[in-house]
Amino acid sequence: MGDIITTDSVATEPDSDTSNETMISPHVVSKHNDLVGASYRLSVAEQRLILLAIAKIDSRKPMPNGIVVTAHDFMSRYTVNKSDAYTQLQDAAKQLFNAKITSITGTGKGRAIHEVRWVERCTYVKGEGRVELLFSTTVKPYLSRLIGHYTSYDLWRVSGIESTYSFRLFEMLMQYKSKGWLYITVEELRRRLQLGDAYERFSNLRSRVIDASVKELRNKCSMELDYELIKEHRTVKAIKFNFRLLDQMTLQFQNGNFPPEDLEQDMNDIIAEPES
Repeated sequence: MGDIITTDSVATEPDSDTSNETMISPHVVSKHNDLVGASYRLSVAEQRLILLAIAKIDSRKPMPNGIVVTAHDFMSRYTVNKSDAYTQLQDAAKQLFNAKITSITGTGKGRAIHEVRWVERCTYVKGEGRVELLFSTTVKPYLSRLIGHYTSYDLWRVSGIESTYSFRLFEMLMQYKSKGWLYITVEELRRRLQLGDAYERFSNLRSRVIDASVKELRNKCSMELDYELIKEHRTVKAIKFNFRLLDQMTLQFQNGNFPPEDLEQDMNDIIAEPES
């Protein structure tokens, strides 16, 4: 599973199988831990589309030939209205084909940058409010036929998240949810988030990425979360996040989200796309 990423800057060992949620909920996202720790950057709309698609996969079985995500999926899983659901779905479909996972191997003249597409195909069907997508051949093994070394969480946990950094931090934490803490170097965090030259000063990274994400996860993911900075001399080298998940029912009432089977569906509203 080293085709996508090798993570050796995190001190803690991840859980090999973080939960049995896959067996009890149809709304679970499961990813191989290598993919959780991969280096990539997606917009919020792309994150939402990817997660909806993954939640439709039975991670114990072979990958289906194609996955359909609808605007109704967006409305029932995330805190978005009908108009925003169609807009985000269409925007994500346009962008996702060019989204890539990046890894770097070697140094100097032997340094190589490897890029892998998330999807082989991503089609928005206008008028029907749905996306048909197919994950790339390289990504498929990280989402299907998973046996150990994967991370699972309920999609409802992230239904209210509106920041791409918060999505990523949440998944990193879920990889260690049985331990309740995550130790990660600043360098590794920057690599995973593909920050490049952004927020080079740690004070900016802390306020714009770390603190903002921690605040959102506390408020929207029914989670107790804090962190401490690990320094060498006066330089921050790593961060230790400490967290605890709270009751799931509290989260659903907090965000106003309920499972789609509890919603009365108006088929005309689901099928009819808003006029642009």
